[in-house]
Amino acid sequence: MVLNFLGRDSGFGNDHTSAFFYTESNDIVVIDCPISTFQKLRKTDLSKHEQIYVLITHTHGDHIGGLGLFVQHVFFNLHKTITVVAPSKEVESDIQTVLTIEGNETSWYQIITANMLTEKNWFVSCVMTEHAPQLKGKCFGYVFVISGKVVVYTGDTSTLEPFKPYFGLCNELYVDTSVHYGMIHLKLEDALVDFIRLSQNGTEVFLMHLDDSDAAQKIADGFSGIEVVTVE
Repeated sequence: MVLNFLGRDSGFGNDHTSAFFYTESNDIVVIDCPISTFQKLRKTDLSKHEQIYVLITHTHGDHIGGLGLFVQHVFFNLHKTITVVAPSKEVESDIQTVLTIEGNETSWYQIITANMLTEKNWFVSCVMTEHAPQLKGKCFGYVFVISGKVVVYTGDTSTLEPFKPYFGLCNELYVDTSVHYGMIHLKLEDALVDFIRLSQNGTEVFLMHLDDSDAAQKIADGFSGIEVVTVE
């Protein structure tokens, strides 16, 4: 597992889903920043990293609830600015609105869209997906290359379809999975056939954003190549 997870819970859990990785140039890339992630990151020595990126999948509170505080912490305590990466111009505007409402000056952070990362050797693409109808057109996953592995990170999604073009090369799939609740999330029993097929073809499948991690673990234990993500 090339991603390091700070939480794997769903929206009403304690440690919301968020992960990070280090680049070859020793930058840190954080995926989403809920309040539980901020509380962990503020206890982490981030001063050694030249760049701190925070990639946003969508603007639900369990994904950006700690972003404003993280901006302030890095600016005032570390005397640095983070680079917030929005998957689209529309989402960028929404993020800026949230940060402004929380009292952040635009000079305290940088915000860019994901297409400005194309020169980074760790970034491949952001992928629009379907999640909550209230955020239609504003929910995304990401594709990375980390430590030589192609990584697909779905963010919150109710479908695998937008990610399938990447499955042929995918080494690790991190996928939003619900045991008891579907509709705006992939229900595990409905997606299990796809996960089994992927694992048989050599892709490691990691389940995240879990509403019932114990039940998910019992299901995953029955299939080689399918695992529940572990948290730092």
